[in-house]
Amino acid sequence: MPKTKYIIFTTNIQLAQCDKVKQIITDCINQKYDELYFLISSGGGNVFEGLSLAAYIHALPMKTTMHNVGQVDSVATAIFSAGKVRISSKNASFMFHGVTTNLNACSLLEQQLKELYDGSKRMKSDIAKAISTYSGLPLSEIDELMVDGGTILTAEQAQTKKIISSILEPAIPAGSDVITV
Repeated sequence: MPKTKYIIFTTNIQLAQCDKVKQIITDCINQKYDELYFLISSGGGNVFEGLSLAAYIHALPMKTTMHNVGQVDSVATAIFSAGKVRISSKNASFMFHGVTTNLNACSLLEQQLKELYDGSKRMKSDIAKAISTYSGLPLSEIDELMVDGGTILTAEQAQTKKIISSILEPAIPAGSDVITV
């Protein structure tokens, strides 16, 4: 029987949370786990941290299963897509959208505004490229999902687009090795 670690990842994507997940993953590699099974629900968050975590998960030497147990939004879609096996609960959803830039009251020069705009476009493009690379969906389809205002997909719609392979309810076997983030 394969040695599996169940990782409950139900948090936003921020530095501290991503560092904790990376440490859990590193420990699992060193402890010779055969599979990491993520039960994930996240509203997204920091694009840099999300793309970094997605790249790490995609590079792993073991089987990685992503199971959407609620909502997978924004940059969390890139993390989800990095799994070798992708599953969703029946009532779960996926949200694809552009990048938000939060600004406090400030004065910006025209060039600074352009840099912010160009940076936002780059982050959106990087998310789309990551999802496309990891999931195998054409970049043009991901771009269509990330239109202004965004797109929310049900589990059934995600399965039709081959973002997920199946719709199943999560079931952690008795005696499993589980950790939460």
